[in-house]
Amino acid sequence: MRAKLLTIPIIAGVLFLGTSRCVNAQSDPSSLPLPDMAGTTLPLANSRSGTIQVYVRTEDGEPLSSPPKVNIITPSEDAAVPIMKKTGDDIWVFSGVQLETMYEVQVQAAGYHTELRPIRLLDTVDASANMIIFMRNPNDELAFHPPSGQFVLAPEAEKEAQKGSTDLDSGKTDSAEKHLHKALEMAPDNPYVNYLMGMCFFLSGDLPKAKPYLEKSVSADARQVPALVALGTLRFQQNDYAGAIRVLAPAAQLDGSKWNVHSMLGGSYLKQKDYANAREQAAMAIKQGGAKAGRDQLVLGEALAGLGQREKAVIALEAFLKDYPNDTNAKTISAWIPELKKPVPAGADAGQVIGSFVVASDIDLPPRENWAPPDIDAKKPFIISGASCSLTKILKVAGKSAMQMVSDLQEFSAKEEYESVELKRDQVLERPQSQTFSYLVFINQPRPDMFSVQEMRDQGVNAEGMPGQFIDSDAALALVFHPFLQPNFTWSCEGLGEWNDKAAWIIRFEQRKDRPNYLATFDTGINTHSLPLKGLAWVSESGGQVMHMETDLVRPVSEIKLNTDHFVIDYKPVAFTTHKVTLWLPESVDVYLAYRGHYLHHFHRFSDFHLFWTGATEKISKPKETEKKKTD
Repeated sequence: MRAKLLTIPIIAGVLFLGTSRCVNAQSDPSSLPLPDMAGTTLPLANSRSGTIQVYVRTEDGEPLSSPPKVNIITPSEDAAVPIMKKTGDDIWVFSGVQLETMYEVQVQAAGYHTELRPIRLLDTVDASANMIIFMRNPNDELAFHPPSGQFVLAPEAEKEAQKGSTDLDSGKTDSAEKHLHKALEMAPDNPYVNYLMGMCFFLSGDLPKAKPYLEKSVSADARQVPALVALGTLRFQQNDYAGAIRVLAPAAQLDGSKWNVHSMLGGSYLKQKDYANAREQAAMAIKQGGAKAGRDQLVLGEALAGLGQREKAVIALEAFLKDYPNDTNAKTISAWIPELKKPVPAGADAGQVIGSFVVASDIDLPPRENWAPPDIDAKKPFIISGASCSLTKILKVAGKSAMQMVSDLQEFSAKEEYESVELKRDQVLERPQSQTFSYLVFINQPRPDMFSVQEMRDQGVNAEGMPGQFIDSDAALALVFHPFLQPNFTWSCEGLGEWNDKAAWIIRFEQRKDRPNYLATFDTGINTHSLPLKGLAWVSESGGQVMHMETDLVRPVSEIKLNTDHFVIDYKPVAFTTHKVTLWLPESVDVYLAYRGHYLHHFHRFSDFHLFWTGATEKISKPKETEKKKTD
């Protein structure tokens, strides 16, 4: 039985605009001028045409080495044919695009899959849209040699395996699994089929199910680099560093061109205190991976320090801090460097400086470095260089979307699947605790300048009734864009990025010290503490809806020992057909908490939404763009 996390009842988490706190900007004498959002509309355009800008990149976000061929395909002979003009090395602008008409943008390039993406311009003033297309190499992970010799498949098994491989390459893991099950029934010991089934689960994120298939594949044929790399990656992610070395080292010998293999080997050797091999592999990763292997500077620095090469270690660690100044390890590394610069006492082991410093400094170290995603400022998200960003326009459109949510979403319910797990210092995961709730949200707007949000689970579930004895409140962080809340934050536009193959403006926000904090509080059951939040939001380039959001604390709340409160929220469009309204609601929420020496991961998944209006109840229908998604 799991021991209780705390000895007294605790209610904790982000509580957004709870019933005890309402937003009333007009009553606040220190209010700054608010955006004039009342009655904001997007009027119809006078012209019936607009423009589409297409950006083409590799999967790593870099421009292609040779120019691709970019075309736009009209839906019929009667549709207007846009005029294409290339501006810059990797931007194609199509003008004269007919509004409310579905076109397809086609991109072809040697050595890449052909990409075909649909796009439709809404009928608005100055109608325009951005499209980012990432060109995919033929899937290197699935480049397992065709079975030969003793591994030749019977025709029917080969047919099912090929269908599964094609589905995997297209990201259709559910369909791939069905075909591969059939192939395995006919060829249960074939390394190729076992590899494909392992990759099916691996690409879906189900590592425990992937493991036996990949192990069986490697056991049958130990010279297939993709299988060795996949199994090594799985073991590395599960912190089985010795096991990772056993398969990644042969993979590197068979094909030494993969920087990520050297990166994982370097990290694995470091964990095994094999500093010489860690140094060698980290250096190879940096040489081959360039900027992509920037984090291997930290592995290299630690390995060099372990070997007593203190001056070289300082150079590597300082290079890491230059590239990642906001990394969660930055403070610790900054404290290591002066120690490494000190002369080594006579007779002392130069390689023990780092370890002895960590023990002596009484730092509350997490179970592993990557126990949670990095702080939002630790690494910049991918953005398109040169894309013009109008922050005022984006905040206005996003504010309008938030206002619609408040006015339309009077009350909704959903099925909530909730899981809590604590990460222990011995790096062993505690058995997850899971529970399913009926989740209900009320938004009350008694007058135009005031609203509140309240969340409920089942019949008044409290913290003691939740796995982990914590309550996370996730309903409305996206309402940070509401015009009544915008003045309480500083805002900046990071640039044009993408989320789930859709162009999105990446907007950063941070709580202002001179403004009231209505967004987030942390209730310990004894006192309530305001949480200063900062975040990144991926805002739909076409409609202003928040598609993805990540938040962090601006600074730890030392008085309650809350060092990390990191939210990762994915939103999806939910269409309510009777009232002809589509709202973007949370689909999944991951919460990472470092609280009083405990490291917790909470996962929420929402489905089966119902919208309640005065005198009416309505269940959702799936929007077209989400029909292929599971809503378990």
